[in-house]
Amino acid sequence: MSVLSKLGKIDYRWLYITSLILTAIPLVYPIGLSVTLSQPVKDYYSAIQDLPEGSVIAVSFGGSASLLDEQEAQFLATWKTIFSLGHKVLFYSTTEDGPMILQDHLGDKVKPEDYGYTYGEDYVELGFSPLGEPGEASFAANIRGVYAADKYGTPLDDLPMMVDINDYSGIDLLMFQYTACTSIEWVVRQWSVPYQTKVIATTLGCCGPMAAPYYPSQIEGFLSGSGAGTELEVLSGNPGPGAAMSDSKSIGILPQLVFIAFGNIAYFANKYMKKEDDQ
Repeated sequence: MSVLSKLGKIDYRWLYITSLILTAIPLVYPIGLSVTLSQPVKDYYSAIQDLPEGSVIAVSFGGSASLLDEQEAQFLATWKTIFSLGHKVLFYSTTEDGPMILQDHLGDKVKPEDYGYTYGEDYVELGFSPLGEPGEASFAANIRGVYAADKYGTPLDDLPMMVDINDYSGIDLLMFQYTACTSIEWVVRQWSVPYQTKVIATTLGCCGPMAAPYYPSQIEGFLSGSGAGTELEVLSGNPGPGAAMSDSKSIGILPQLVFIAFGNIAYFANKYMKKEDDQ
């Protein structure tokens, strides 16, 4: 009983120390603890995974540097999933921030070359163009009508991957990234409906409800917010920034639960001891 009684007298500073340590570990080494997987995320992953090897994925990238805290987990897990399966990728940016984000991702965090990719043969970056809905329609109908060259100035006809990719018919899957909630309608009107192109989407948490009405008929799967990014990381086996935050919260709270348990054990132990003494 004396041991149980002492549990309630543990210095509370140990709680802070252990919480800080356990919170910090996953931030440095993400674990990828199990999370509840939503159906749109599972279908998003399946849409990529079920493609035949060597399929072409076009990425309409509208990422924003100011919103990376909510979406970077989505992006990095998507690139890793695509590259690990060996699909060809055509990146084009619809925001000024897009090329900078992709340069950081593909040049440092998820290098295509580490997956055996060669620029111009397995992936191509077309750079920025303020497309909007009319631009998406033009791109789907005639890629070279929007981009005559890649972001380095190389004519598309000089890039081996682009030889037979001229319009929507050369695209097996479109990944549409957007941050203005109603923009999801563009890809439905300009890709899904006229060409029956397979589409997946990534967006902010607040924009998920705008994508939901088009799922799963026009959009095969979608990610909304950092939580969905974490789900994709865990599902694909690629823990990253999303899993790091999720793991940190899950593990960091453990000392508090343990101390609460100790406190209750000590309380009832003391109460029992006092009752015994009174008798």
